[in-house]
Amino acid sequence: MGSPSPELSNLWLARAFNAQDVEKAAALYHPEAAIVQVDEVHGGTTIAHGADGIRSTMAAYIGLRPHMDVVTHHTTVAGDFAMTRSQWLITGRDRDGKAVEVHHHGMEVHRRGEDGEWYFFMDHPFGADPSWAIPRPPETD
Repeated sequence: MGSPSPELSNLWLARAFNAQDVEKAAALYHPEAAIVQVDEVHGGTTIAHGADGIRSTMAAYIGLRPHMDVVTHHTTVAGDFAMTRSQWLITGRDRDGKAVEVHHHGMEVHRRGEDGEWYFFMDHPFGADPSWAIPRPPETD
């Protein structure tokens, strides 16, 4: 079960998180998807691949008993692929009950499935963070 458009994918993911539904969240990802895991949630920056990796990644987020707010700032569609840029905030509680807040600017690549639905294909939850910006790129020779 994907989403009807790439513009809605982040919203549908937030709704799955807010319902604390691991299966619904994982179903928004293509079976061959890759997602960069977030240090604050996963304890390190690694890349999860495939259905099992995605399900495990989503379970870690859902384990925070999260509330997610999200906005999709931009969408570009080219054939069966789309790229979005999002901004999201997750608030929740860790295993010890301590408040957790994770806020990033993401970049996502979506792929249209054979069923016509859109699925996350590559997800970098902090790939567009402003902290990565530099005042000016170095001169190119």
